[in-house]
Amino acid sequence: MTNRALPLLRALAVLALGLVAWAGLAIATRPTPPDGQGVQGVQGFGVMVHYLPDKQSIAGIRRFDVEAFADALAEMRANHLILTLGQNNGQFIAPNAALEALCPRSAAHRSPRDLPLEIGRALRRHGIALILYLPFRAPQGDPYLMDCLGDVSEQLPPPPRFITAWSAVIESWSQHYGALATGWWFDGVYNTTGMAPLGWSTLCAAARSGAPNRWLAFNAGEGAARFTLKSAPCQNLMAGEYLQPTARLVSPPSELRLHVLTPLGASWAQPSAPRFSAVQLRNWIGDVNAKGGMLTLDMPLDADFHFLPAHVALVRSATAPRP
Repeated sequence: MTNRALPLLRALAVLALGLVAWAGLAIATRPTPPDGQGVQGVQGFGVMVHYLPDKQSIAGIRRFDVEAFADALAEMRANHLILTLGQNNGQFIAPNAALEALCPRSAAHRSPRDLPLEIGRALRRHGIALILYLPFRAPQGDPYLMDCLGDVSEQLPPPPRFITAWSAVIESWSQHYGALATGWWFDGVYNTTGMAPLGWSTLCAAARSGAPNRWLAFNAGEGAARFTLKSAPCQNLMAGEYLQPTARLVSPPSELRLHVLTPLGASWAQPSAPRFSAVQLRNWIGDVNAKGGMLTLDMPLDADFHFLPAHVALVRSATAPRP
């Protein structure tokens, strides 16, 4: 080795070490959902969509443009999506083998298209995490499913027979979506009085089946007194439902990850003018990031399953990199 070559080699070595250090810093600070996928949106910011057709319009699922939907979320720099599998009318936007084995007549109200699977795959290409929404109880507006699954009013404690059946339904979807589903958000956890440890163990295991590190939120209701509650032993994420968030998003000491969920419009899934300014949203995102938390905006879709242009423009402004 000549003396002339040594300075060049030293310079290359320094450059290589610098690149390694830069790469390590980038990896360490890049936000990741529970399954470790890389996320390229704004850390801590996400969107919720209450998409579910009425029974008379289930065929409309065929018109849902998954790629355009995922592109719009990426355009808004979303880090995660909370997607409703179904709510209380007995409709679900995906088949479920366990549910259709337990309650065969329910299959008539199900589209053969597996919309969450398609959406999950499209989101993964954008580095956006998918969290699935499901009521904690059987569909309260569907008498057949209520009876078939052995449930009673959501204001009463859940019967053990129902917990066993509903856990099988949850496990079927959990296994099916696997690592595509980075979390569950369960709604309507109003009364769990007397629920046995075995029931919780069964339900929690079902929610984590297929991806053990999922975020799990159990919603006991809206407001300052309830959005931070831990309603299930396996819960690790605040449900966060908060219609009128405070000027600063902070939470009392809790073992749960901070999460605030609020509609951007007048109410859930309502196509109205935004309630908040871009400055408010930007400040809230900064607050939750400082706490390692999440802010989720519920945003409506129009008749063609597109986000409202005014909402998209506002969110893009709020999530744009600072000059």
